[in-house]
Amino acid sequence: MLVLLFSLGVSAVSFAQSRVTYDLTGSSGTRDGESFTEIHLGLNWFIKEHINWRNSVFTQFGNEIKTIYGLDTEALFNWEAYTQSRGLGIELFAGPGFRFASENSNAVFGKAGLTFGIAGLRIGGGVQAFHYWEDRKDKDENILDKDEVQYFVIIAGGGSF
Repeated sequence: MLVLLFSLGVSAVSFAQSRVTYDLTGSSGTRDGESFTEIHLGLNWFIKEHINWRNSVFTQFGNEIKTIYGLDTEALFNWEAYTQSRGLGIELFAGPGFRFASENSNAVFGKAGLTFGIAGLRIGGGVQAFHYWEDRKDKDENILDKDEVQYFVIIAGGGSF
């Protein structure tokens, strides 16, 4: 499954050793031949330099799938190398998470990715693998696989206050 992810990330608050950012993301892809779109509003708390606790509310919808709503919560381990001005750099992230969602779409997942930063713009990609706890059904009541892998492309921009 190919999922394209577009992200606008903006720093919101800075604390002594931590920082908080938010982002709005949208993705689209196919699952079992059925197209869908997913939208997230996320809050990222970088507890320590390399640890991001991310929470995002989301909806996933399409013509052939049931609309679901929920919360993704994940612990991402980040490593980044940027120039002092943050004009050029690279960032790696990976970690586990939980999806709490309607329509029997609760799941555990793992996510990993890579982004390149150039003058405030981040471009990259990654993979996210889900294992759903219960049987899910599409609009035609067909049972969907309990395991799902999404590949995504990231285009992100942002700033800070």
